[in-house]
Amino acid sequence: MVISVNYSFAQSETSEQVTLSGDLANNPVAQDILKKIEQTKKWIKELEEKNYETLEAKKELEAKRAQALEKLNQDLNEWEALWEYYSPKNSFSRFVDKVEEPQVKEVFWDQFEFQQIKVDAGRDALKKVLANGGSLKEARQAYHKAAETKRIELIEVNSIFNVKHNLAYYNQQIMFNKEGQFIETPITGEQLRKYYEDYRTNPAYLQANPDDTISWEDLGKTTPNTECRKGSVVVYRFHANDYVCISMPTAEMWIRHGMGEITGNSTASNVDSVTPLTKCDEGLTVVYALESGKYSCVLQETADSWIAQGIAESHDPQSYILDKIQDKDVSAIIQEINQKLEEFDDDLALKQAELKDVYDKKYADALKQSKNDEKSAIKDQSERSGMTIEDLSTKIMQIRKKYDSTQENILQEKIEALKILDDVHKENVKKFADTYEFDPYVKIVWNSELSKYDAVKKN
Repeated sequence: MVISVNYSFAQSETSEQVTLSGDLANNPVAQDILKKIEQTKKWIKELEEKNYETLEAKKELEAKRAQALEKLNQDLNEWEALWEYYSPKNSFSRFVDKVEEPQVKEVFWDQFEFQQIKVDAGRDALKKVLANGGSLKEARQAYHKAAETKRIELIEVNSIFNVKHNLAYYNQQIMFNKEGQFIETPITGEQLRKYYEDYRTNPAYLQANPDDTISWEDLGKTTPNTECRKGSVVVYRFHANDYVCISMPTAEMWIRHGMGEITGNSTASNVDSVTPLTKCDEGLTVVYALESGKYSCVLQETADSWIAQGIAESHDPQSYILDKIQDKDVSAIIQEINQKLEEFDDDLALKQAELKDVYDKKYADALKQSKNDEKSAIKDQSERSGMTIEDLSTKIMQIRKKYDSTQENILQEKIEALKILDDVHKENVKKFADTYEFDPYVKIVWNSELSKYDAVKKN
């Protein structure tokens, strides 16, 4: 038995031609084999067609998936851009921008970075648990454990940050434990006395040890007229509102950092009145410390040294008096401007209240009309036999839809009217503020905390 099979190939399908020799043309077995071959060919062709359709469908599905993914990524990018303003870093940045001291700003940013490290550690722990097949509860527990910050940690890192940015002395910080309590030993006491004649006069010590009543009571016995031992001087402490005897070097450090001042005998009864006009004790002179922004009495050589270093100024009494007179005049002008600005705000508030009354009446009239229309519809239904309950229900629904539409229109009108009112107010205030743009003493600024304009003195 001889079977001749010829194959010809096309681009997308295979065609076969099968023939039998003359001897087998009438052979039943050969005929059966031939039928099976033809059937197999048919099956192969059907499978090829189905496979082609499946491939095309997959291609189309993948293309749609790619388009959907691209659109999703675009939406996510737009969403992230929209909320970027409210991101933790940007929100914290706006808070830090309000802080005036550069060193304090740097401490805040170090604190933010420390907290961010904790958050990142928590996220890594959460992902690790989930990747290892852990439950969501276990992942959350891992997050909280890794991101947790203990009070002792905060005290320690804040101590480091303050030393790093020259807001504290390292040799002082190591004398306190992690709870902020002073470690009382002969060595630490001696070390601390390098900075303070009596460590109990250290504001940090007293704040960390409020239960040390003996120190508070002993120090509180000092008065402006107390005669201190040789080498010490009476200093008024701002934070405690009392007087203490401390060494002159310590007093000078307190004065530089704005923690206290030497008032002088002539003004001891009024600690807030140290000025270039103050008569200091013998050997002392009045100086203006730039860091604290206050006047105080210091040694003449200290005053000369500070002025040479650019950390203090000596103000002439006559110029001080003239500046005070000018400040008084400027203060009066600022008061008048702020009063005018308040009049603008009061006028706006009055017009807003009047506008509210107008639209409240419109709301009330619309509601009253709607209720009357419903009553009329109910009356018509009871008087007209041809009107069914379904008809009445439909009519009442129409009346209420009309009321909702009217209410929405009134609301939009109210919003537009209030906006116009606000725009006019802002324009009037701006025109008023512009008149002081070139004033040498006064400027008008936006007070973000009170959401209003304020007049202030130019630096």
